[in-house]
Amino acid sequence: MARLDLSDLCFSVGALDILRSVNLTVEEGTCLALLGPSGCGKTTTLRCIAGFVQPTSGSISFNGQPVVGVPAHKRNVGLVFQDYALFPHMTVAENVAYGLKRRSVPAAECKQRVAEALELVQLEALADRLPRQMSGGQQQRVSLARALVIRPNVLLLDEPLGALDRKLRDQMQVELKRIQRDSGITTIIVTHDQEEALSLSDRVAVMFDGQIQEVGTPTTLYREPGSRAVMEFLGASNILDGTAVSAEQNGSHIKIRDSHTLKVSDALQSGRDVQLGIRPEQFLVETERPEGRENSIAATIAEVVYKGPHVELYVETEQGLRLLAQRRIRGIAAQDTFVIGQNVYLTVEPDAILVFGR
Repeated sequence: MARLDLSDLCFSVGALDILRSVNLTVEEGTCLALLGPSGCGKTTTLRCIAGFVQPTSGSISFNGQPVVGVPAHKRNVGLVFQDYALFPHMTVAENVAYGLKRRSVPAAECKQRVAEALELVQLEALADRLPRQMSGGQQQRVSLARALVIRPNVLLLDEPLGALDRKLRDQMQVELKRIQRDSGITTIIVTHDQEEALSLSDRVAVMFDGQIQEVGTPTTLYREPGSRAVMEFLGASNILDGTAVSAEQNGSHIKIRDSHTLKVSDALQSGRDVQLGIRPEQFLVETERPEGRENSIAATIAEVVYKGPHVELYVETEQGLRLLAQRRIRGIAAQDTFVIGQNVYLTVEPDAILVFGR
């Protein structure tokens, strides 16, 4: 296990800057998800850590020891790829043992460590099978065991669940979390899947355009993101432009499109232009006009989208303001409660509204 530090890490190809001063720390034994859209530099960062490419500038260190310039095979890094890269002619046990044999580990120790790794991923009964005889989830766990068996300083997972169907991905998220926790290995997971990043990691680093935009716990980044861009990337959101029209001791009132006024818990100077962020699930959706509540908006349902555990309601006010709200389904026929053209009222608590500068 190792603490991983990236400092001012840059990587360029000609005039194209792929990584621009990436600074990141992953504490020993923790799991960090590197999250961002395709082409933002996630995999390049992983390749720099693994030693497959050399950064243009900056430093990478394991437990304070610089590794830039150290060949990939001497960094003791475990890798799991999206396509698993298993040897088709080798059994499960032989695939897992491959890295140990390359390191000339004695046969008795090799056998013991392979057994331990297969037990960790719960595949000890399938040691003699070939990859083609296994499901995608089982192959993924074999690839993980092969990476863990060498007892790496750092484990790097590049879109490890991308090739699995939705149900299997959900199951493997639970398995990956358990395995990382039980092994205690410092881990980085590269993904563009927001749910995967939030569910698997201790901390999430959001990356845009070759730079780390924000780092925090999954809960903090989802509930209190530091920017509109991070909020929008981490799930559905309503972003509204407004201007502070009054300030009070316990909050401010924001005018939206010269029509709606919403109270927020932030104290803002009158006249300041801001953007408000509201998660769809923060809206309370009612069919009767609420009495005595702040932040209630009358609207008409324009579209109803059934999502299984909840419905998404796309609504529009008389002034043309469009909003997205979610309502959990609690009964067999609950999805039929809302219909297009129905009048509803959306209410949100002031402390559930995030305020960003404009």
